[in-house]
Amino acid sequence: MKRKFKFFGIASIAIIVAIGFYLWGEHAAQTGSGIEIVKQAQAAGEAEYSSNTKSPTEAMSPRDMYFPGTEKLASDEMRIVAAGTGMPAARRSQAATCWLVELGNGDKFLFDIGTGSGANLGSLNIPYDYLDKVFVSHLHSDHVGDMDSLWIGGWTGGRHGALNVWGPSGLKPELGTKHFVEKLKDAFSWDYAGRLGIIPTGGGDIKVTEFDYRQINKVVYEKNGVIIRSIPAIHAIDGSVSYILEWKGMKFVFGGDTIPNKWYIKYAKDADF
Repeated sequence: MKRKFKFFGIASIAIIVAIGFYLWGEHAAQTGSGIEIVKQAQAAGEAEYSSNTKSPTEAMSPRDMYFPGTEKLASDEMRIVAAGTGMPAARRSQAATCWLVELGNGDKFLFDIGTGSGANLGSLNIPYDYLDKVFVSHLHSDHVGDMDSLWIGGWTGGRHGALNVWGPSGLKPELGTKHFVEKLKDAFSWDYAGRLGIIPTGGGDIKVTEFDYRQINKVVYEKNGVIIRSIPAIHAIDGSVSYILEWKGMKFVFGGDTIPNKWYIKYAKDADF
């Protein structure tokens, strides 16, 4: 009996609500208010359409959305673009780790260049002459997997000077960044030789600066008022680092892959990002 009563109560409420909507619709139809709302919506849509689309073949005007590089970077600003945030098995919609830091003085820095991120960098339409500085946190593929793409692709894409790579040493020489870059050059010997004399040679160079992964808050780069330091990171085996970039009172910290540790707690403090 109670269940029947409960069902009857719910059905009654539903019927009352339906009648209310019907009467409101009748009222709107009689007064014209419903039609007026539709007209206003149509007018707004047509106005937006006509202002954005002058013809079927012309470009649409800018809308309320942001694309990297479409906004001027002020002299005291830092812009950060995530070109990859994923895992070793890169997906079409998410490349592996790569962060681009652009400064108002014109400098641009890449932190890691994981698998799939090269395509995302290319889509930004930034001249490859500007994308010539890469700071590697460690040598897992999801952090260096597109180094070849940036090196060779950047060369064929118009970079005139060398690609410069900074990265940590390893517990053994063959586990360091220098060894990685040297073997990368060996692996692409045929590719490199096949392009000599066809495009400018300078862009085919790749230079590496290897530093001790154990150093704590030591400077690895300093130029144009930009200072980049490294601290050890705790990840997998020895040879992982985190980076701290400082410029004009702003501070960017790139952990790479790390778990909480005493160096990060101390030196990443008060970071803006």
